[in-house]
Amino acid sequence: MISLLLTLLIATPQVQDAPVPPACIGATFVSWEACAAASEEGTPAYSLAMMNLGTYAYLDGDIAGALGYYDKAALEGLSMTSDVTFHTFRADARRYGGRMEEARADASIAWGFLDGRPPANTPPDLILPVSGEMRAAILSLILPIMKDGDPEAFRRARDQYLALPATDWSALSQKAGVLTSLGEHADAVAASKGALDLRPQDPLSQNNHCYALVEAGRAAEGLPYCERAVAGLPDLAPVRHSLATVLAELGRCADAEAQMAMARRLEPGGSLYREPLTCTPKG
Repeated sequence: MISLLLTLLIATPQVQDAPVPPACIGATFVSWEACAAASEEGTPAYSLAMMNLGTYAYLDGDIAGALGYYDKAALEGLSMTSDVTFHTFRADARRYGGRMEEARADASIAWGFLDGRPPANTPPDLILPVSGEMRAAILSLILPIMKDGDPEAFRRARDQYLALPATDWSALSQKAGVLTSLGEHADAVAASKGALDLRPQDPLSQNNHCYALVEAGRAAEGLPYCERAVAGLPDLAPVRHSLATVLAELGRCADAEAQMAMARRLEPGGSLYREPLTCTPKG
């Protein structure tokens, strides 16, 4: 799934000369789990297996697990460069873990690919065409990370994202989430309302609209949507987090803490759910 370029910085001869196990290559390839088991830690083959296992975990929704695999992929003295999707996924996993400086470094590399500036010496087979839909998906993940980085790069990436069409449910939902994270609340509410109109009974649509409303300072309007979303998706941490946020804004602090505690239990690796709630009780 992932191709790997290891740019040598201070590698030892042992790392350079490490043989690649048959389980990792060609006709004898078995699986990335088998490749990892057959490889010595600290070798390029082991690193490649960890990168791919991390990507499988990420695509399966296990972001904490993905971050663990990506960390195991690191090689002392080596800088790892792969394709735009790897750096996008690792950026988002690092953001999830609260490691923003590392996340921004990966997001910057991913943006460089989209902007026609891949890392120097990147093999041509890692520089692939990026469709409009894939471009939107990548930008939706890296823009919230880039917003506190290089202002010019962020501006250009944001402009590129907003120029992409967003008319179906998926694109409108994505756009609402991105704009909310960027603090552009009026446009976020409009996008989430557009998605909700397309799927009014969908719990994800209800959750997204609730969160857009509460972040726009309209918590009372958002509460019914969050309550319906939790009823439909009780075991999804982001949905519990949305309800916790709206309850905190309304001064229902004990209820908010209970919902946030549930979010933490559902996703203990999420840095967002470890952040303390700001809540002032209201009579």
